[in-house]
Amino acid sequence: MKTDKLIENRFQYFYISNAVLLGNMIAVFLGDWLTRILFEHRILDVSRDSLNTILYLDLFYGTICVVVMSVIIVWYEKPIRQCLKSFYQGMPPDPVLLENARRRILNEPYMIVILDMVVWSIAFFFLWLAGLTGHGVGVAGGMITMTLVFFWVEHMSHDSFIPMFFPEGDLSTVKGVKIISLGVRFAALIFAVSVVPLAIIHLTMHSFEKIQVMDKIPLPILVDRMEDIITKESILFIGVAIALSWLVAHHTRRPIVEIIRVMEYVKKGDFSKKARVFSNDEIGFAGETLNAMTQGLRDRELIKDTFGKYVDSRIRDEILSGRVNLDGELKEATILFADLRNFTPLVAVTPPKELIYVLNAYFHEMAEAIKENQGLILQFIGDEVEAVFGAPIYQADHTLAAVKTAMDMRLRLEQLNKRLAGEGIPPIAHGVGIHTGPVLAANIGSADRSAYSLIGNTVNLASRIQGLTKELHTDILVSEAIQSLLSDQYNFHPMPEITVKGKSDPIRVFSLPLKAEQ
Repeated sequence: MKTDKLIENRFQYFYISNAVLLGNMIAVFLGDWLTRILFEHRILDVSRDSLNTILYLDLFYGTICVVVMSVIIVWYEKPIRQCLKSFYQGMPPDPVLLENARRRILNEPYMIVILDMVVWSIAFFFLWLAGLTGHGVGVAGGMITMTLVFFWVEHMSHDSFIPMFFPEGDLSTVKGVKIISLGVRFAALIFAVSVVPLAIIHLTMHSFEKIQVMDKIPLPILVDRMEDIITKESILFIGVAIALSWLVAHHTRRPIVEIIRVMEYVKKGDFSKKARVFSNDEIGFAGETLNAMTQGLRDRELIKDTFGKYVDSRIRDEILSGRVNLDGELKEATILFADLRNFTPLVAVTPPKELIYVLNAYFHEMAEAIKENQGLILQFIGDEVEAVFGAPIYQADHTLAAVKTAMDMRLRLEQLNKRLAGEGIPPIAHGVGIHTGPVLAANIGSADRSAYSLIGNTVNLASRIQGLTKELHTDILVSEAIQSLLSDQYNFHPMPEITVKGKSDPIRVFSLPLKAEQ
């Protein structure tokens, strides 16, 4: 299966595949060149022929070492190179191979440092064995080379490998990886750009002090020569310090800029951005933590938006902010039930897809009417909707809001039936019952699942009133309590007294005529 090509052209493929190898070779040659220059300044008691022989042997040894190191690096990078080939071909690599490559990418800087350490240690040993002065310079050159190689390989990892192999930035999930803290990195930098150069300059001055004691060279010439050598060494060390400092500053600044970039979006309420993670040190951990945080905020917004489909945004925000008591409280609220008429026979004769289409269209219109009047949908039960006004958020005009909702539901149902008629679907009808009074509001359910619910006589009576709409052949019925509160705003029509389940005495209910005036 083809995927998006992560490597666009052959040149990019060649560069990424061999950048670490070429970088190591360049660092080794730079270190060797630096060591040769410093070494020549200290071997003053050796003939020119002997010095040339030593330099030729050094060139031969360096060439052999580069060849051997290159073979080892290519072998070590085999899984990485195989994955790069798949990326170049636009094919997904084998998951096991990819996991192995990811682990080797993160460990490669340390592997190459160890490799260079072995090579330079062998060279130092032979210099010491030959009894040549200035072999300490070889140690210093090796330290500088290893530092250059380490930060160069990290540079390649940050710029090319990690964005390609870790698109999600999950570096910390890779097992068997060596982690070096920022403190150790900065310590290595300080050692390479300050301790080593100062030590070399000190050794240079000490060497010329020994020459002065032996009185082999006139003092004015000795001073001029020492000044010339220290100047050259200083220029070399300044160049190395600039290169190393740039690499470290670049790799430190870049992830911090990424974190700041994402935090700016978070500050604006945009949780869709992710910080690119380039390392598995403290800054990399901060980037991964930020991504986890934004994912959590994104999930919270998803829950918030989903909740907002069933409740007005103001009520939603109050509940999510914790300002609503969900443990149980008595509240004055208005309950509304709406139920489709003759739904059971409709199920038997209507194709399933058409039935679901009609049911969802009906629920959508009713939910919109409820939300527009700051109501909360408690539940959908089959073809019935239960809603509350005045809970969990206090609403001074909750009774009026419920009646307005019923009127809006009537209008929306008329418009829906017109749309359904245009599609050849028979019209539907419903009944709405409304009652107001005290309710017990709480989160009710099991430990695993609960819902915000209302219980009490007010809820039961509202449900019974909705059921009476079938017997009394009207679409909206309200209780006497509703009528007494809103008689000056609506022309309610009194219905015959009727007995309902759960009540020993008959109750009075009122309908809202089709042309009721506010």
